[in-house]
Amino acid sequence: MKIKPPFLLLLSVLIIPTVYAEKASMDDNVFSMEELVNIPIEQLLNLQITSSVSKEIQTVHDSAAAVFIINSEDIRRSGVMNIPEALRMAPGLHVAQMNANQWAISSRGFNERASDKLLVLMDGRVLYHPSISGTIWENQDVVLDNIERIEVIRGSGATLWGANAVNGVINIISKQAEKTQGTQMSFTGGDDKLFGHIRHGFQLNEHDFGRVYFQSKRQQRYKTSTGGDNNDESRLQLAGFQLNLSAEDDDLLIQGRGFKGRYNQQSNVPTLIAPYTKKIFRKEDSILFSLLARWDKKLSSDSNFSLQAYYDYQQNEIFLSSTVHQFNIDFYHHLRINAQHNFSWGVTYHSVQDTLIENTFYKFTPENKYYQTVSGFMQDEFTLVPKILKIIIGTKIEHNDFSGFEYQPNVRFIWTPNKDHSLWGAVSRALKTPTRTQYDANTWAKRPNEVPATINGLPLKLEGVNDQVKSVETLSYELGYRFQFKDKFSLDVSLFYTNYDNLFSYELNGTPSVKLSNEGIPFISSPLTITNGTSGYSYGGELALSWQVTDFWRLNLGYSYFQGRFYNKEGGQDDESKKSPENQLSLRSSFDITDKLELDIWFRYIDTLKSVQGSPISDYSSLDLRLGYRPVENLEFSIIGRNLIEKHIEFRPRFVQNGNHSELDRHVYFQTTFNF
Repeated sequence: MKIKPPFLLLLSVLIIPTVYAEKASMDDNVFSMEELVNIPIEQLLNLQITSSVSKEIQTVHDSAAAVFIINSEDIRRSGVMNIPEALRMAPGLHVAQMNANQWAISSRGFNERASDKLLVLMDGRVLYHPSISGTIWENQDVVLDNIERIEVIRGSGATLWGANAVNGVINIISKQAEKTQGTQMSFTGGDDKLFGHIRHGFQLNEHDFGRVYFQSKRQQRYKTSTGGDNNDESRLQLAGFQLNLSAEDDDLLIQGRGFKGRYNQQSNVPTLIAPYTKKIFRKEDSILFSLLARWDKKLSSDSNFSLQAYYDYQQNEIFLSSTVHQFNIDFYHHLRINAQHNFSWGVTYHSVQDTLIENTFYKFTPENKYYQTVSGFMQDEFTLVPKILKIIIGTKIEHNDFSGFEYQPNVRFIWTPNKDHSLWGAVSRALKTPTRTQYDANTWAKRPNEVPATINGLPLKLEGVNDQVKSVETLSYELGYRFQFKDKFSLDVSLFYTNYDNLFSYELNGTPSVKLSNEGIPFISSPLTITNGTSGYSYGGELALSWQVTDFWRLNLGYSYFQGRFYNKEGGQDDESKKSPENQLSLRSSFDITDKLELDIWFRYIDTLKSVQGSPISDYSSLDLRLGYRPVENLEFSIIGRNLIEKHIEFRPRFVQNGNHSELDRHVYFQTTFNF
């Protein structure tokens, strides 16, 4: 392994995740942007947040998990323009841009365009596509200034959130409507993209607030590594509303959003005629609609509950042509029994009705299907020594229509000998349950670069035979440490080791036979089976450091290290770990030149990917700059430079041959935001 000099020092330090916090949604912790950037680190770490770790209000310092918070000020100062770019701040996540509109994002390995071991939510609504258990990131458009924070938890979150929260949970949390009053207009333009939004916040009465918003984006196509046109431009429109209604002990949230996207795509599809593959270009549309309501009720100082329901509709032509209807209802109850026991429990019902359309690569039998999941969890936070030592024990039990009953327990502890130090650890079992793509997809055509195109002169077609796969099982061990020094410095480190069993794999089984296509072309059909044929382990860690150098200068350092070893039934090594970098480094500097002029610098280094779709991807360095000017309180101008060091490739899509991958170039953007 080739390690560059900066990493020799970093590897001598314990490796693991960080946390620094942000402004809370509590009324007694409301800060303006100017106040937030100057909050001492000690106060940041002790702000109360509604944590995706426990579903209860707690501080980051008291969280027994590897949690990292990206707050609204981080998003503004970094100059990011979408959720994937913002997630680059979190250690332990591998965020790779595939082309002008596609992303691959994962936590602690297993990266792919739709990574199936990372659960993504927005205000508690699941965002991943239920038929593939992966998030189609190009569809997850948001108005960034509507975001309160993004909570990133590396490691298992299965006890609270269920199957598929295997290696991490991302929860995007919106601002209360009260914080977005008035009208905001924003415009961003550059050499490859143009977008803007308008938002209006209004007050219904003393305690009730709302907002409506609209956003439109246009993304130009990128160039390939060979200088060609990659045909990957897109156009997106987003509209929505939010209502926050409050009474003395009751809060009601109502959200609705609609999205339409049109994407240009290209791919290489298999054919039965030499050269057995052809490039196709097409325009693909996505339409999404969701409606969510949540009722939070305070029963007493020691008890509260939350009842949430949402409906989600997706019609996609991208990735997998499909129509999906989802309905989810979730009940959660928290009860502090006494000084020692802090108990919580909940139940969830989730149903899906989908239609999956046959394409060149997949055929689903049946094409239409209804399936559901019923689950419940319970968790007890037991205080052994007041304010010093806690043990958290819990489990999730669920039943789904693919693998039946499953259970996912965890045991955690957190030791806080004083306000400056905390040590936590966890042992967790998590599952990745099968989906329609493992259970009901029964045809795969030949994929480029995976198997020979011909056998004895005849084209080869792989035809799937379902093997009734089981859930992927994981057992994770984590250890973390947090330290803060007065109001100047904080350190967050976490280590992990995870065993994987029953990982999904493809195997050529059975006897090939000669068949004729509908066009009368002879070909060899070879059975291809999805099995649970791979196992292995991964280990590594993350580090996050925040240093308030002066009142006007803050530095944030993030570092991640990852190693994995995975083996098939025959003992051969699987390539799964080769799609993730061993080392990642992020260094952000936020500097206030004057009270009206800001300079932000962001450097990143991503190590080599040893094999993605059969070929390595070289390591690269990236530098982003932002110069922001606020002549008056309600007006801001920014100049943003992106990828200023070198052109580079970050990831390769499937079904696209070498030489046709997007190369990320240097870009400059101008941004204006006006509030009135």
